[in-house]
Amino acid sequence: MRKSRGFLFISAFTLLLNFMLSGCSATRYVPDGEYLLKKNKVEVVPKKIVPVSALTPYIRQKPNTSIVFGWKAFLNIYSLSPDKDNGWSRFLRRLGEPPVIFDPLLIDLSKRNMNNYLTSLGYYFNTLTDSVTYHNQKATVHYTVIPGRTYTVDSIALSRADTNLARLYDSQLDGSLLQTGDRLSSLTLEKEAARITTVMRNNGYYNFNRSLVSFRADTLERDGTAALEVVLPADTSQKPYRIREINVYPGYDPMQAVMDSSYFLHMDTLNYRDMVFHLKGKPTIRPRVIRNMSYIRPGELYDESKVKTTYDRFSYISLFNGVTLLFDEVPGSRQLDTALVDCTIRLSPGNSQGYKLNLEASSNSNGLIGISPALSYYHKNIFRGGEWLTLGFMGNFQFKLKDPTRATELGASLSLSFPKMLFPISQRIFRGRVPRTDVSASYNFQSRPEYTRNIVSTTFGYIWSMGDRFHYTVNPLRLKLVKLYNMSPGFLVSLNDPFLIDTYRDHFDLGFSSIFYYTSDNVTVHRDSWHYVRVGLESAGNLLSAFNPLMRTDTTGSHTIGGIAYSRYIKAELNTGYTFIRNAHQLAGRFYAGIGVPYGNASTLPLEQMFFAGGANSLRGWQARTVGPGSMPVDSTFTIPNQAGDIRLEVNLEYRFPLFWKLESAIFADAGNIWTLPREEAAEAGVFRFNNFYKSIAMDAGLGVRVNLDFVILRLDMGMIVRDPVKQAWVPVSQWLRRDNYTIQFGVGYPF
Repeated sequence: MRKSRGFLFISAFTLLLNFMLSGCSATRYVPDGEYLLKKNKVEVVPKKIVPVSALTPYIRQKPNTSIVFGWKAFLNIYSLSPDKDNGWSRFLRRLGEPPVIFDPLLIDLSKRNMNNYLTSLGYYFNTLTDSVTYHNQKATVHYTVIPGRTYTVDSIALSRADTNLARLYDSQLDGSLLQTGDRLSSLTLEKEAARITTVMRNNGYYNFNRSLVSFRADTLERDGTAALEVVLPADTSQKPYRIREINVYPGYDPMQAVMDSSYFLHMDTLNYRDMVFHLKGKPTIRPRVIRNMSYIRPGELYDESKVKTTYDRFSYISLFNGVTLLFDEVPGSRQLDTALVDCTIRLSPGNSQGYKLNLEASSNSNGLIGISPALSYYHKNIFRGGEWLTLGFMGNFQFKLKDPTRATELGASLSLSFPKMLFPISQRIFRGRVPRTDVSASYNFQSRPEYTRNIVSTTFGYIWSMGDRFHYTVNPLRLKLVKLYNMSPGFLVSLNDPFLIDTYRDHFDLGFSSIFYYTSDNVTVHRDSWHYVRVGLESAGNLLSAFNPLMRTDTTGSHTIGGIAYSRYIKAELNTGYTFIRNAHQLAGRFYAGIGVPYGNASTLPLEQMFFAGGANSLRGWQARTVGPGSMPVDSTFTIPNQAGDIRLEVNLEYRFPLFWKLESAIFADAGNIWTLPREEAAEAGVFRFNNFYKSIAMDAGLGVRVNLDFVILRLDMGMIVRDPVKQAWVPVSQWLRRDNYTIQFGVGYPF
């Protein structure tokens, strides 16, 4: 009976997908006499003068969203909704996208937009025509674009201008965006005007603005060319400004400042070097730190780039809910050769302490339950200097009900992060953001039926960003000590892979690690499509290998420190993903690849450095550490599965859509596995071979429900095994919901 219900469920789901893929009834809800906008086609004559992709954003009416190969999945879902207004109909319409009804009035607006864009590029007297093709109650709009006449910049000159402005303009000509021989375009002129304005404001001209820059172009002197003249103010009304005073309010309360007219009167003042601090009680952050964060100094010319850098640095340390920099012209100072301006820095403190809780759980149809809680406390200003203290506790518990066998993992970590580079590293290369120095230590206890393991580790490293998109982590020192106790008799000799014996022994790990991370949208909640790339590299043992002649060797020939062999390996990881977002719908994909290679003093990777698959954020049809390597079955030596490998490949795809209230749903598919490197006596079923690794790919598919509470997302996924890597065969649809073929996963946040 249970298999029958599963078969009916999967059959209905498959039938729904077939309807969506077929694209039938796309015009079901298009009124009589109206047309569905099928497609916009743009042809540029001659081709490639202007990219078509640059013109299409200016078309006012867009067809329904296409996912891949023109498949309008959201429209198809909407078209499946019944005519009756019931719950099922409302659900499908909310999930889908209504048909875009062709509006011919928007064609002229689209041509006008494209013409304006061409003009901004320097094409004048453009020709734009259109035609519409109708077929099966669908309309395809054809646009033909013939870019018009262009003018080439023949000469560039500065008009009569204020002597100081002219001198500053001439000194920055190397950065000019205008060059003789280029096409004259208003877009380039606008960018050049913005550049000139920035140059002036970065060199003292506080009151200078974009409206003071203009251009004159003479196109009559010679056919097809333009003599360009840059126009700046000619009078002496524009003056450079110097910073006179800097007043800092490190505990500014904007609400109290509005409600209390005497708010600024009852404050203590503290002069620290060249800044005046206005305080109510003890400052939350030391004046020395605030001064070091600021790039604005009294007596220096006003520099807008330093103002922006100072604002970014105060915002980056995450201590303040609000950061405001104000500038007030000193009355009467315009009579001086260099005018004066006062700077006011208002910092509104935020909550510096908090807690974070994360929970992952899973249960498969065989009754194995896994729970992984994590709790951390953080203080972002522990010593009143912007130092971040983080204290974390974690656990991982795997067990079966009414079964005494279980695996327990407990861990504690302590880290301290300083808002600067410790030791002799130049701070000047980090003008935009505040670099950080991290020092951390952790202890991990693992108790399994086969052994008990203790791991002590410490790390020293640096974290910094270049702009909003590029982020770097470099740990020049990473130290780890692993010791095993209570090894069960016969455990090592019973392992399926004899090379795993070296994995389960005491070892010493000294090396470095680094992470490069790029994101196209550096925000917590993404509103637009975005992508990311994360590259990690680790290495251990290379420095220690230089001292091999001074070390003793053990019975295996490995060099040891205090009787413990040290690990030597290199490990690389690539994690990249793209999320397409349209309204409340998301199509997210991820690709992960990782490899670790032991060499020299080690024949295998340390167990904690090996890869595993399965779990709430991986192959969701399996619990963590229950799949692979390759087509090998779960090692019966372990009462609780602990499958691991040297290589991991994985691809994930997930379509997310809203339901109602704060509920969301998802349809997903995962594929991948882990493998071991080729070596003598290795179990062939788990070895990665380029010519046949695809035969042991594991695949799953499933459905998920999420509760989006804005500040946190609670996730429940059910993954069903679609392709069994052990049997190297597809699982029939009728067996997707059998007892040993699905897993329930609980997690916090999106899986990727």
